[in-house]
Amino acid sequence: MIKNSILSFFTLMLLLGCTSPEKINFDKPIIQIPKKMPAPINNKGSLYSRQGASLFADKKDLQIGDIIQVVIAEELSGDTNNSRDLSRSNKSGFGGGVAAPTTGNTLNDRSQGFVDKFNKNFGFGISTESSSAFKGSAKSSLDESFNTTISVIIEETYQNGNYYIKGGKEMLIDGQKQEIKISGIIRPYDISTDNSISSSQIANLKILYIKEGDEKNAVHVPWGTKVLNIIWPF
Repeated sequence: MIKNSILSFFTLMLLLGCTSPEKINFDKPIIQIPKKMPAPINNKGSLYSRQGASLFADKKDLQIGDIIQVVIAEELSGDTNNSRDLSRSNKSGFGGGVAAPTTGNTLNDRSQGFVDKFNKNFGFGISTESSSAFKGSAKSSLDESFNTTISVIIEETYQNGNYYIKGGKEMLIDGQKQEIKISGIIRPYDISTDNSISSSQIANLKILYIKEGDEKNAVHVPWGTKVLNIIWPF
């Protein structure tokens, strides 16, 4: 039994040591095929045309497949504190015999006499007492900032002139892999003169940031601890 346990332990350690290193996929990205532009809407009698240039902004006339830069500057902060303290106690008894009251209500003389006589003859009594207590607290604090620049591709244009953008970046440095993916909808008027846009000006913004490697293993809870937290009943 002990020999099998030791053999299983060393087998597990060997498998963990033989895990493959992080890799990057260098496959060629999907070609962006330009889609047919929507037909312009002509509003007869309108003083201003929707297709005309803006008097106050520089609209970028970009096409599907063009590249722009997204300046990501996001901050996440939060502080929560929860606590709970529960206690319960219960005590009940059948007095010194089978019919002694525990609710505080006294019996009449006739009933009390019968109870005393019964208890004296049989010496029968039942009592129960139980108590339980629970106390728990949880506190979490989050303060993170994420700043980087990433190039994205315009994948679709909408009828109102907005663009749907999507892009990603993968880096593998000394066994540490970092992957960033971003998507969202932007307005052409929000694109600056240097062909960039801030992440705060992107609608339906989605950012995925993944880390793989020793750094991730150092700051995350091990999977064994997570399993124990799930199945531990107390």
